[in-house]
Amino acid sequence: MRDRKTAVTICVVIFFALVLTVPLQYLTRKEVVVGLGSESAHSEAHSEGEDSHTDEGSNGQEGQPATEVPLGVNLIPNYGFEVGTREQAWGWFKVGVTQGETVYRDDGVARSGLASAAVNTNGATIDGAGWLMRLDELPLDHVVIAEGYIKTEGFTGGAYLKITLETRKQGEDKPSVLDWAYTDIVAGDSDWTFTSARIYVPPEATGVWLEAGVSGQGRAWFDDLSLVVEEAE
Repeated sequence: MRDRKTAVTICVVIFFALVLTVPLQYLTRKEVVVGLGSESAHSEAHSEGEDSHTDEGSNGQEGQPATEVPLGVNLIPNYGFEVGTREQAWGWFKVGVTQGETVYRDDGVARSGLASAAVNTNGATIDGAGWLMRLDELPLDHVVIAEGYIKTEGFTGGAYLKITLETRKQGEDKPSVLDWAYTDIVAGDSDWTFTSARIYVPPEATGVWLEAGVSGQGRAWFDDLSLVVEEAE
């Protein structure tokens, strides 16, 4: 009889343990599924911007193509360089890296978040090096605005953001530079400094690039960058 009561007690304990554990497991699983990592969060924000954009027709000029790029939305998915390794940053390419400099993702220095993009010239005088990204869609007949923060250490020369427009004429194998715009140069020993540049993208443009680069000697970091599109005046 005692053995029977013991068995019943054990069954009751197991039952209540399952009743309490299953909801906890469900909640834990749901939290893991819903929680987005840095890369997914940036992609989600980009997708929401596209969904909220409405077709604007011919951009006010007959025969000109309409832009599908959302207005006022940061088009850089990895704008804080949170996603990547020391050698690579998702969505970005390296520029230069042939003159003795080190172009890397620094997870020890950041204006916000956990990382930034960095360039160390290692004592050499560099003529252009850094990070580069290209817009997936062309905001033709619109204005592009680049903004971000730059930090420098013992830099002679300067660190900057640069927007470059390219075009490819019929019969040409490679595109050529159509126009460009620089932000103000940040140099010396400067804490995180805000800088910006804007440029109009004409209908003949075939590419829009953003560069976080340096020219000179020293160390520089880039963080919290943005590239947004506005209506042309």
